[in-house]
Amino acid sequence: MIDASLIVLAVIWSQFAERIEIPDWETSVRFELVASQEPVRPGDSLELGLVADIKPGYHLYGPEEREPSRTKVVVVTEELESAAPIYPPVIRRDLEGLGAYDLYEGRIAIRVPVKVTSEREAGELEAAVEVSYQVCTDFACSAPTTDVISVSLPRAKAGASVKKLHPDIFKAK
Repeated sequence: MIDASLIVLAVIWSQFAERIEIPDWETSVRFELVASQEPVRPGDSLELGLVADIKPGYHLYGPEEREPSRTKVVVVTEELESAAPIYPPVIRRDLEGLGAYDLYEGRIAIRVPVKVTSEREAGELEAAVEVSYQVCTDFACSAPTTDVISVSLPRAKAGASVKKLHPDIFKAK
C-alpha cells in the first residue's frame, strides 16, 4: 500500500519542478511574414500577414494588454502605406495568482492592409514589419523584445497579372 504522504510529496514536487523549468525563449515562437499576392504593382492594395507559431506551453499577450508585454505590429517599409493591423481573436485565461489576461497560443496570423506607394516596376520590394512582444509561460516571461521581420516581393508593371497567396491566412472578403 502506498503511503498518502508520498502521494502528497509527489504532487508538490511535480508542481515545483514545473516552476523551475528553464524556458527556451529563443525557439518558443517563430515569426514569418507573408503577402496576400505576388508580384506587387504600383498602387496595389494587398495584405501582409505576420504568422506566429507559438510552441505549446508558451503564449504572447494580446494587443489590448499593457506595454511592453502586448503584441504590437507596425509596418516599417517606406514604400508601403499601412492601415491598422487586424489582430486575431484572443484567448482569455486566468494565470495563477496574476489575474485574467488576453493571450495568443498556437498558430496566429496578424494581418496588415497595405498599399504600394512606390512607382518602381522592377526588382523586389522588401516589405518589413516591426513586432514588439513578450513571450511567457504560465510561470515566467522573457524580456520584452522587438524584431523586424521581412519578406521580399517581386515587382511587376501596372496591369500585370497577380497570383493570390496563402488563402488560409487571407480569407476572401
